[in-house]
Amino acid sequence: MRTVISLLVCLCLTAALPAGAQVELKGRLWAPRLPGSESLIPQTAIRGFAALDGPQNQSMGTRTWEMEPAGWSYMSGPAGRYTMLYSTPAIAMRPILLTNVYTSPGEILDFPLIARYTLGAFDDSSWDPKRAAGYFQTFVADGTSVTGVWFKPVHDGVDGEGPAGQDMLVSIHRRGPGTPDTWLRVGPVAVALNVDCGGPKNYSYSVGWDSGEVPTKPGETYAVYIRPRTRGNTFQMYLSKEPVAGTRLYRIAPEGNSWRDAAMWVGVSSDSDGLVIPYNKRVHKEYNEMAGFSRKWSQSYVAQGRSLAGVILYAAASGVQPTMNRQRVLVRVREGGPAGPVVGVVKAATGNATYTGDASWGTFGTAYSPGEVPLIPGKRYSIEFETMENVESLRGWLNFKLQPNDERPGFNPYKKAPEDDYPKGTAYKEGRPVDFDLDLQVLEYLAAPAGWDKVVEGPSLLRNGTMSVGTVSSGPEDTGSPAGWTPFSIDPQTRQYYLADPNEPRNRILRVLGGGPYGKNPDGGGNRTADGGFVQRVEGLDRSHTYRISGKVRCSWPVDMKHQQYVGWDPTGQTDDPQAPTIVWECMPSLTGVWNSWVSPPIRPQADSISIWLRGCTTLPDDYPFKADFDDFTLRRVARGIPQNR
Repeated sequence: MRTVISLLVCLCLTAALPAGAQVELKGRLWAPRLPGSESLIPQTAIRGFAALDGPQNQSMGTRTWEMEPAGWSYMSGPAGRYTMLYSTPAIAMRPILLTNVYTSPGEILDFPLIARYTLGAFDDSSWDPKRAAGYFQTFVADGTSVTGVWFKPVHDGVDGEGPAGQDMLVSIHRRGPGTPDTWLRVGPVAVALNVDCGGPKNYSYSVGWDSGEVPTKPGETYAVYIRPRTRGNTFQMYLSKEPVAGTRLYRIAPEGNSWRDAAMWVGVSSDSDGLVIPYNKRVHKEYNEMAGFSRKWSQSYVAQGRSLAGVILYAAASGVQPTMNRQRVLVRVREGGPAGPVVGVVKAATGNATYTGDASWGTFGTAYSPGEVPLIPGKRYSIEFETMENVESLRGWLNFKLQPNDERPGFNPYKKAPEDDYPKGTAYKEGRPVDFDLDLQVLEYLAAPAGWDKVVEGPSLLRNGTMSVGTVSSGPEDTGSPAGWTPFSIDPQTRQYYLADPNEPRNRILRVLGGGPYGKNPDGGGNRTADGGFVQRVEGLDRSHTYRISGKVRCSWPVDMKHQQYVGWDPTGQTDDPQAPTIVWECMPSLTGVWNSWVSPPIRPQADSISIWLRGCTTLPDDYPFKADFDDFTLRRVARGIPQNR
């Protein structure tokens, strides 16, 4: 797994690129074959979307490859701050959301993407040699609600590789006294339609639930129960060769029920990551009945979270329209029904679809950063999809039959499967209610703290950023020695000190000194100019992440052409050349004589290190003393995950 997680992030020097150069976002999506295993399997056919922060931005779309390199995805577009979403509503993989993905022109980023499961056992190297009437697989809950179960039989129990299949039922049961077949069910039973496996038909199937339908308590034991819909039927599951820690299998069979120290091929997904799915695809059959061609469709639902995170809608385009990959819909969230006021930003979702030359079907999707669309739990909203296309954007398209475009803007969403009803809302066509629901997945953040774009996580990666460790200066001729920081000089007259702050003797600071009487040479030879300071290299960074520097600066003289205080960073990590063109400098502060707090923009290392430079400069030696002070510096990773309730 270590080699996968260290996937390369290639950075092109922006100086060599034209203004406005694009960024490339790549990734391989994996899951451990068994819990704790370093053996990984690709997660294929997963939809991916990347959306720039703010309105008037068009999302990008992708789908993880099913061929080699399996699990790989690719998107490209303009630079900026992205939110990235990976989810396929008809697959029970827990959605992945990456927030605060800061990019710069010319960057090529390759993200390590690891799917997370409450229980993930995907060993298909062995199987149950006999048919069974059902299987209970235990697991320990890590969240508040199960939202999906993924499973793969080795034989459908009907005709194997033949044309027939059978429906399977899936439910969750809470541990009680006795064997799992006596445990109480939690939540409704889900159905997987027409499970057809055997021989070359090595298919997997899954089911889903809305958040809260299958409540669980973290730390308690539950079981997934899978069995045929038709009583008395049998089937066979893939089973691991070895026991899997934290789980056991209870097999229901005509010859007798029994415990097995094994795990069937199964993935269990739960609300345990700061996301909820208030409107899910519950019957995982794609491309059911079409809803009808129109310019605008909506779906009402009841929110559970505090902020919208993503929407994915199944849809199709007509045979005389361009591929959905070239079409867009505006996504609006409205209070109440389709006539309510718009809430938050309006996004443009791009299609991500299969195209055969005269037909196109797939999804429209987009993602949101925390707070872009604020929600109130328990309140009803309507998600609206309206085509952005027009006569001009459609004109000129010919399908492979050389049929011209009919120049009619619109799209055709899919209905939910007949057994997948959403009782708390309904679909609307051009603002008028209809008697079905759209095939749609809605994701929400449970928390949406203010200023999420500035949030960092983890401990500071700087050594002695508090300036509290080292040997303090004992006088003007003793510069002191701070741990972790190395002095550098551009001007050889520069004096660097590690000393107790004269205003707060218990606090220690770094100081660059020049100018007046305190800058005299040891031999009394006059005052000094200054240009220099302190540098530190921080190693072991992750090239797929960005980082922020923060600290406090204080300057005794207004910043002008003869006095400057800087903080700099070098994404190459070099510490030998303070005049290297790779160093980015920020001049500060605007308010002198007091401490000013400062935070850098996001910084992406070019390799695995960053160097941080603290610098003071003066070219005026014969005047008031110039002091550039530094304290309380940190380097922390930009939070790229999902906000947590705290």
